[in-house]
Amino acid sequence: MSAQYQVTLEWGPAGIDAAAADVIVIADADRGPESAELQDRAPRTTLVLDATLANASDIAQAALDEQVRLGDRASIAIVAAGDRWGDGSLRPNAADLLVAGRVVDALAELGIDFHSPACAAACAAAVGLRGATRSLVAAETAARAALAEREGAAR
Repeated sequence: MSAQYQVTLEWGPAGIDAAAADVIVIADADRGPESAELQDRAPRTTLVLDATLANASDIAQAALDEQVRLGDRASIAIVAAGDRWGDGSLRPNAADLLVAGRVVDALAELGIDFHSPACAAACAAAVGLRGATRSLVAAETAARAALAEREGAAR
């Protein structure tokens, strides 16, 4: 965690490797294989939570509960899973950014609002697109499936 911010946002495996926090939230809209990879890489000495669009409020409450249990301000690292390009490199996606933003918004509603600029941007996107989030996630999922199909056909 940055010494400046209670809540930070990172991406993918490098993000989880860098996440030294009391709570790690894995944001993955489609609960794809990237989530399992991040779970496997997460430190075993911290609380690790899986966030989707449907459970962002529950995740925020669990983070607050952990803070209360610790008796001190808990550091929270949100790690957006992203996707992978054909070469295996990280491909950030809007769906996971929106999940992360929903968690940041839910944390702020509970009073945990000292978050990084990346968190603020994700939150602004999630709040601003709240009415369209489900259709945006569905459209991105369909586009990713089409891309994977094209990549598979090209091999």
